[in-house]
Amino acid sequence: MARQAILGLFDDASAAADAGDALKSAGIPESDYNFLTDIPYPEGALGEGMERHRLYVWPLIGGLIGLIVSLVVAEITPMAVPMTIAPKPILAMPPLAVICYTGALLGAILFTVIGVALAVRPNVARGLSDDRISQGMIGLLVNAGAEQGPQVTNILNEAGAVDVTNA
Repeated sequence: MARQAILGLFDDASAAADAGDALKSAGIPESDYNFLTDIPYPEGALGEGMERHRLYVWPLIGGLIGLIVSLVVAEITPMAVPMTIAPKPILAMPPLAVICYTGALLGAILFTVIGVALAVRPNVARGLSDDRISQGMIGLLVNAGAEQGPQVTNILNEAGAVDVTNA
């Protein structure tokens, strides 16, 4: 089934939200349209659904990996080159705790950066944009099937779109 990108530009946020509601009531899934704006509207302000994310998993995994790696390195290093000075244990707990804490923190930070980079990567597959979006207009990008194209264009025009572009 052929898909086409349709971009509607709006001057007003409420008109864009009305267009999103009209698309939803016309049976177009929320995953097929996206609001494009340079203004940081709160999530859900334009009527789109709350996007679920799992960003919290990345620091947890990174912290565990960092803890394990630092524990292994901290245990292997004195075992590889044992330097016994006085009757002290080769593996002392206070320095080991500091090294493990630092390794877990470093792993959590690195994996958080990786997780954020993967979470916010742009979706370039939809490919239609307009410079007027960066000048304050709100774009509503719809990825519709070929049979839905005229209906989507009509919905965007009725909602008050300034311009509607098909790709």
